Amino acid sequence: MVCAVKHDGRHKARLVAGGHIAETPIDSACSSVVSSRGVRLLAFIGELNGLKIWSTDVGNACLETHTKEKVHVSAGPEFGDREGHVLVVSKALCGPHSSGLRWSERLADVLGEMGFFTSKSEKDIWMRDKGDH
Repeated sequence: MVCAVKHDGRHKARLVAGGHIAETPIDSACSSVVSSRGVRLLAFIGELNGLKIWSTDVGNACLETHTKEKVHVSAGPEFGDREGHVLVVSKALCGPHSSGLRWSERLADVLGEMGFFTSKSEKDIWMRDKGDH
């Protein structure tokens, strides 16, 4: 459990799996990030064409998706009468190498259902055809 006090005084706690002790997978298991070159290009094209550009950062993104791996923990004393039980984790946690990839896959599914498609040059730039642009 990682606890923090945010800049505005709110308290935040997060259950983190021990990804630092797991072997790094051979294939890419991370969520990628748009390059600064891609962001600059989008801002330039948007400005030239009078388009709105949206950008976002999703807080606690890993918790918004499900895990494909089998993850379980033994309940400690903080779980009361369930102490000692084996708990199966169905949502992705912060820490495992694959959590970022699972989030990226989930986001791609949702955006695809909404009619967005990825750029041929950069897979994390999503676009939607609006007829005239």
